[in-house]
Amino acid sequence: MSSKRRTKSTTAPKTEQPRAKADASVEREDPKIFVAIVVWLVIFGAIFFSFKLPNFPVSRADVWQRVPWDLFDLIDPPDPLPAVVSSWGNLSQRIPPLLVATAILLGAWATGQLLLRVVCPDPNRRASERTFFAFALGLSAWSLITLTLGWFGVLSRELFGGLLALAVLAEIGLRIFRRKPAPPNEDTDDHWRNYNLWLFIIVPFVLCMLLGALLPSTDFDVLEYHLGGPKEYFQAGRIEMLPHNVYTSFPFGTEMLTLLSMVMLGDWYWGAVAGKVVLMSFGPLTALGIYAAGSRWFSTRAGIYAAAIHLTTPWTYRISTIAYAEGGLTFYLFAALYAVMIGYERYCAALDARMPWRPFLLAGLCAGSAMACKYPGVLSVVIPLGLVALALPFTRPGERAEQTGGAFRLGLIFALGTAVTIGPWLLKNTIETGNPVYPLVYSVFGGADWDADLNAKWKHGHSPNTYSLLDLAEKVKDVTVKSDWLSPFLFGLAPLAFLLKSKRRLVIWLWAYVGYLFLTYWIFTHRIDRFWVPLIPVVALLAGAGATWSARLSWRIFWIGLFSVVSLYHLTMIAGPLSLCGYNAYLIDYPLARQHTEGYYSPGLPKLNRELPPGSKVLCVGNAVVFAAEFPNVYNTVFDYSIFDQWFADKQSGVPAGQWKLRPADEIRRKLHDAGIAHIYINWAEILRYRDAGSYGYTDFVTPARFAEMQRMGILGPQWPVKDSSGYGPLDQLSPTQLADVQQWAPSLERSIVLPPENKATAVYQRYQIFPVLTGE
Repeated sequence: MSSKRRTKSTTAPKTEQPRAKADASVEREDPKIFVAIVVWLVIFGAIFFSFKLPNFPVSRADVWQRVPWDLFDLIDPPDPLPAVVSSWGNLSQRIPPLLVATAILLGAWATGQLLLRVVCPDPNRRASERTFFAFALGLSAWSLITLTLGWFGVLSRELFGGLLALAVLAEIGLRIFRRKPAPPNEDTDDHWRNYNLWLFIIVPFVLCMLLGALLPSTDFDVLEYHLGGPKEYFQAGRIEMLPHNVYTSFPFGTEMLTLLSMVMLGDWYWGAVAGKVVLMSFGPLTALGIYAAGSRWFSTRAGIYAAAIHLTTPWTYRISTIAYAEGGLTFYLFAALYAVMIGYERYCAALDARMPWRPFLLAGLCAGSAMACKYPGVLSVVIPLGLVALALPFTRPGERAEQTGGAFRLGLIFALGTAVTIGPWLLKNTIETGNPVYPLVYSVFGGADWDADLNAKWKHGHSPNTYSLLDLAEKVKDVTVKSDWLSPFLFGLAPLAFLLKSKRRLVIWLWAYVGYLFLTYWIFTHRIDRFWVPLIPVVALLAGAGATWSARLSWRIFWIGLFSVVSLYHLTMIAGPLSLCGYNAYLIDYPLARQHTEGYYSPGLPKLNRELPPGSKVLCVGNAVVFAAEFPNVYNTVFDYSIFDQWFADKQSGVPAGQWKLRPADEIRRKLHDAGIAHIYINWAEILRYRDAGSYGYTDFVTPARFAEMQRMGILGPQWPVKDSSGYGPLDQLSPTQLADVQQWAPSLERSIVLPPENKATAVYQRYQIFPVLTGE
């Protein structure tokens, strides 16, 4: 990475933009190594494709058998479907959310371009890198703008739209009046026609991401708080603490973009879909950053290969279309890493003792943005990259005092950037609860609407249950070869990066970071698989570099052919009829899609939406998935105080909750009347899931017998009849613990009905109940 140096160090030296020549780091390989690598890939691929998918009743071999037929059926369906089910004409329904998302992304890009000129200017920065960091700064800025204005109750479409337009106009104006010669072109070691195949492969995956993001959500956590929280803010007209949903006290960096979309569209439901499109952009934008980093430190080919591997990995599609916070966390993790790598490069290129502090300010802003997406960002991004900033001055010979001073300055700059983007969230929690990282670290900070029992329940539900070496080995297997949505190219090719001798030091550090990310996932989290997803772009960068280990034509033909074929497998997983990566009815009629998805995890919700009298308010018990509810409701999550207990239980110290008595009937009636409750909805399916062995647990005060007693007290009327088969669940599909619960604790829920498609009598349990509240004395 040679370049001309200036005689004096500046904040933006020309060494900022070294270009790794195409395959410059490839060494002359031994033919035996070529054979060994082919054998390695064959063996790794055989192991990879030998697994059954952990979350589905199919194996990878089964998916391979479906590849040609499923992909052909996407082009030419065997049985023409009604237009309402699937039609290209339904794409016109996607225009409003797509336009809103486009406006937000355009405004974020413009805002980021303006900020980048101030934070870390560089006239020689390549377009891909400039665009990547512009989106990083712009999306974070708009998240904070939404938080600030929402906190003060100013959720105005006109104001947000005006500010977005102003940013775009300002950027256009600066480009017109400060027109300068274009920066150096991207690396053109090969003609772009040589990369047409990669575009041909990548475009279908990006199109699937876009169409998938334009569908309603079906994931539990997304419906409970990633979208549920912004919906409640939108309906309230402001951002405020929601004591019944502890998850909404997390930093909501990505959720603010969803709220912004709701405000811009003027509708919470379809605005959430527009927000999903904004969040979907994190996937392709991360790939853009991977391409830029790969081109900068390895070669253009490495950058393209790495970006293609990332975009075609099913995990990238899944995270991009479900509206998890991991999409933003992954993007900002890579952005912060990229900025630190630039800072290290500038520091090594500087000829004097002046600190190249601007890249570390940029890194701090991105690190804080990562934590603003999800608390674990402090472990995966803020701490390790902050330590790099502190350690960097000690890598250069000099006086210890000078090194210490340099470390202090770089650490302070990094911390300042981090504080700017995560600080408002910590301040919000401090004001609302007295705990900046609520509900975490309760033993130190305490917290409003929280106690020792809830904290113990939280820690039990969010901590590892074992640290055995056997579990460690199992998780290594999950992360490298077993997880449903992995690509075999990630850990199949990443080790080959060690063959690039001139880049080996960089490769070692990147692998060390991957190892650190895995260990923090295994040691500090409750090991949900998506918690390790942020390491994927780092592995993809290594895999892209590994794919350039040889310049031989035979290797390129083998590698590109292999990638093309395996991409068909990935596309089948994503777009095929098995829906292995999530809901993928891409061309469905929007009203029908809403109808199909509104009952996910809440089987009684469609009935309530259609049959409740206008204005009726519902108390939801055991049901926190109320995003699709079109009626006013009261609920609590499993980790919050049970509202049913608080309102109706005659609690006695030292007496188990299951033995508490109901309060007097008049007192209960008065409470229901004061709260405006007209109906009570109990989701027994969710309560049974919470009561299952190894789950979070649920209050013993809530039982079917309790509601029968409230009926005898004249508080509740006859339950609504449940005629639809979706209101019942087969007993043979319950776990042993759940089955015992139904038979011993809730026998009144057992039924025997005829269920399709067999149309024979089946032993079932009633999944939900709805009771009207009687108004008479």
